[in-house]
Amino acid sequence: DTHLGGDDADHALVNVFQREIAALLGTEVTELPVGVRRQFLSLAEAVKIKLSDAAEARVDVDLGAGRRYERTISREEFEGLIEPLVQRTLTIASRVVERAAQQGAGPLDAVIMVGGATRIPLVRQRVGKLLGLEPYIALDPDRVVALGAAVQAAVLDGVTKGTLLLDVIPLSLGVETVGGAVAKLITANSAIPARATEMFSTSVDGQTSIRLTVYQGEREMAADCRRLGEFHLRGLPPMPAGIPQLEVQFLVDANGILNVSAHERRSGKRAALQVVPNHGLTQEEVERIERESLTHAREDMDRHRVVDLIANSRLDLKWIGERYERYAGQLEASYRESLGAKIAALRSLLARAEAQWTSVEPGEFQRAKEDLDRSSIRLQEVSIAQSLRDADEKPGAS
Repeated sequence: DTHLGGDDADHALVNVFQREIAALLGTEVTELPVGVRRQFLSLAEAVKIKLSDAAEARVDVDLGAGRRYERTISREEFEGLIEPLVQRTLTIASRVVERAAQQGAGPLDAVIMVGGATRIPLVRQRVGKLLGLEPYIALDPDRVVALGAAVQAAVLDGVTKGTLLLDVIPLSLGVETVGGAVAKLITANSAIPARATEMFSTSVDGQTSIRLTVYQGEREMAADCRRLGEFHLRGLPPMPAGIPQLEVQFLVDANGILNVSAHERRSGKRAALQVVPNHGLTQEEVERIERESLTHAREDMDRHRVVDLIANSRLDLKWIGERYERYAGQLEASYRESLGAKIAALRSLLARAEAQWTSVEPGEFQRAKEDLDRSSIRLQEVSIAQSLRDADEKPGAS
């Protein structure tokens, strides 16, 4: 289900925050300032992450005029909110197991958790109960995909035998992202027909046009892959970076024709491109590309990770930095100093990475970003509260 993931859990919490704050203010949810939506999402994600380790998480937002939104969210309440999402996951898992049984597969040896949302205790509990096996959680769920790629490499290299061959896509297909990396939507060896959808956004304020360049290949950077085509999504209303919701869909039909479509949800703007992904490549060329991807795998993955961290850290520093400068006077001195130090630490790593990506250790970069994200929860609460007070003080506000 390409429309199911950890973001859905965040939105479930956001709906609670907005509904209850609107009730406190005596207004409708639709009348809350649009600008605080992003701040609610950041706060919700932090609460979700905390509830994976703690029994409860506290939210405290000063709404102004003597009003305060104080809320303790228990893990039990959170699990009730995401129950329908977990059930959708279990439905898919049941279907897969049933199909495997029909094809004569033996019993399951282990259940590996994939993706950050599988850190949620309820997800692990329900999956274990459904499949009758305690999920194996010694592996980082965000790195399991890389291990899966290693299995694919073993198949390609002939190490793994007896694999059923299907009509598959020879090389991965994706789009170029900020920094020159390639986000792969459909991976090599996916059975045809294949479909994948991914959400993207902008990295520059006021962007009214988005260029989408489609690539084919197994390397992580666009410069090392084969360019298939390019199209533009124009006429977007100017919005802050990170606010546009760009849905990109890849569809490879039974004839191997790739159809790429882009839809910006907020404005309704659409654009599309059609290409033949395997045109002009011989089997020898495909094998060469695969060999090169294995040779450079570690370097490519590290570079892609750093490039993504650069893009995400720029946005974090922009959003958090702007709010820090604006609301520093409303923060406790110790918290203000601690948060300022973490902002400075991430800025230093970002500057080094922008100058030369090999000058930073990806794990250290990731930890610094996550540390700042977690530490900014209190700042987000202050920012939300001030935004609501400002809206409440506008002429004609109720």
